[in-house]
Amino acid sequence: MGHQVELVTAADTIRRRWEIEVEEGVNVLQPPRWGGVGTHDGGYSPVDILTRVPMALKKWDLIHAFEHRPNVSVPALISRIRGTPLVTDWSDWWTKGGITTPRRKSQRIDEWEGTWIEEGTKKISDRVTVVSRTLWDRAVSIGIPEERLSLIPSGCPHERIRPLGQSACRRELSLPLDAKVLTFAGFAFWDFAFLVKAFRKVLEQFPDAILQVVGQDKDSEIEDIAQKELGDSAGQVRFAGRFSPDRLEVPLGASDIQLLPLEDTPANWARWPIKFGDYLASGRPTVAPRVGDSAPILEKEEAGIATEANPEAFAEGILLLLNHPEQAAAMGERARKLAEGPLSWEVQVKKMENLYLDCLSARKKS
Repeated sequence: MGHQVELVTAADTIRRRWEIEVEEGVNVLQPPRWGGVGTHDGGYSPVDILTRVPMALKKWDLIHAFEHRPNVSVPALISRIRGTPLVTDWSDWWTKGGITTPRRKSQRIDEWEGTWIEEGTKKISDRVTVVSRTLWDRAVSIGIPEERLSLIPSGCPHERIRPLGQSACRRELSLPLDAKVLTFAGFAFWDFAFLVKAFRKVLEQFPDAILQVVGQDKDSEIEDIAQKELGDSAGQVRFAGRFSPDRLEVPLGASDIQLLPLEDTPANWARWPIKFGDYLASGRPTVAPRVGDSAPILEKEEAGIATEANPEAFAEGILLLLNHPEQAAAMGERARKLAEGPLSWEVQVKKMENLYLDCLSARKKS
């Protein structure tokens, strides 16, 4: 699109100085990291904050902050004070009953972080991007005018993930050609027990079915959960591990149905799971509970099955598709059209560019 973009991210290995990589024309800047993974994570590390502050002293046309944690918000707010238009992104419900609430030692800390950091950074921004209607409503509830909000979910990587031949993918992964294969992909395993309980119901009708788990559990708990819930049938869960983005289409292509388990929590209502875009791009149907924004899309576009938010109903949705393969195939084709069309990254990027141009225009007029 002709713009110069610099992306500041976190390094995943120890390094003493800034490093720059160029990916698809974007300068990716990685700041110093003095400790291993875990010691800098969370966004509150003084090293992360202080090494990024000099970036705020440069002249930028616009800054888009994709976090509320201090390692992002402090340099972003310094730059805004110096006159740079600021857009902030809201992609998860973190505090006040969200993702980080159980990790805080006191409710007072959680409330303070929510009011002054998670919500406060949005209030003083020129524009706010949200990924879901739930976060839109939360933004409005704290006084952010709707004209400052833009709903822009993550897009579908339809060029990187294509509908592949199922048999070829299964041979590559040593999966049986005649079994029913269900796939869950991701790195957030909050709802894994929900998923395994539903899979237990599926096994009652399809004892040879396989649950393929793609990704890595940082807490190393998912194998124990599978053993506890499934007992002797735990071997029907295949832990495939991590796949590079360019290889993710293979396990997704081996699948009959993609699974998006979501319990009824504020964090899940607010999310736009990135895996949802991967699922749609794979050309397979998705089963998801009616939690958040994905289920209404599946129902409206007939690209999958939406269920009530409990394991029994989730299992019924899976079984419906397993027992009606022609219906499942048609849903998969419609899912792919969504990925190539209104939910593609091209459409979302254009929304983002229009937002930036509008923000810059409004700042010039003021």
